[in-house]
Amino acid sequence: MERTKMVLIVSVVLFMLTAPLAYGQTVSPGAAKPASGDDQWQFLVAPYVWAVSIDSKVTVGNYSAKSTMTFSDILSHTQVAGEVHLEARKGKFGFFIDPTYMKIREDSTFTRTHGGVMPPRTRDLTFTAESWLVEFGAFYQIGKWPLGGKRSVSVDVLGGGRYWYMRGSLDTSSPISPSKTDDFIDPIIGARLNADLTEKLIFNVRGDIGGFGVGSDFSWNGVALFGYRITPAITAGLGYRMLYLDYKPGTSHARYHMTMQGPMTGIAFVF
Repeated sequence: MERTKMVLIVSVVLFMLTAPLAYGQTVSPGAAKPASGDDQWQFLVAPYVWAVSIDSKVTVGNYSAKSTMTFSDILSHTQVAGEVHLEARKGKFGFFIDPTYMKIREDSTFTRTHGGVMPPRTRDLTFTAESWLVEFGAFYQIGKWPLGGKRSVSVDVLGGGRYWYMRGSLDTSSPISPSKTDDFIDPIIGARLNADLTEKLIFNVRGDIGGFGVGSDFSWNGVALFGYRITPAITAGLGYRMLYLDYKPGTSHARYHMTMQGPMTGIAFVF
């Protein structure tokens, strides 16, 4: 009985932690070629989708369990999801914020067996997980070099945070309906490179590390994508992203290791 209870608790907590990551960030900032000058504010709005799969490992004392969730597994239980990258830039300096919201629900039944001629009693169970994953910060262009014609390659350094919020609740159709909430902020530092391969085709790569024991113990994030400028103000992108997290919540004896990866696509509007 105790072993079964531990497996249930670990599964619920692990699901809460991984739920925010069904999608990720989009076409990277700077992917589209703005029409205005460097002395004016330029704004970017970019909705996106990250078709992620999640490999997880949770360790409690001398016990550990591994889990794999595919994108189709996550999508089949998603009720609401939305994510967008927003950015404001003036010259070499700018700000960004990237909020992701997700709500997952799974319905099930619990059957209680007992002796006698009466049929087993059943009870409806509903597990709901709500989550926010919000990246935010500032960036500064440390260099820009011409490649000929209107093409160039540039490098930005960036710093900020990655906010995680997870809330899970279990409705048991009884007075006993447990819930759990957890949140933390990871400071992050990183850099990104944007290169014009042609006047229409671009390549963008971003990397950052974070945590440092402030929120999680350690995390890293990497994105590589190709973009195509449909117009000077509209760029479509396709790429791949990986995100790793090593997290130990508070005074808990549990530790979580997760690697999230998958293709991503989005479209950026610059004005």
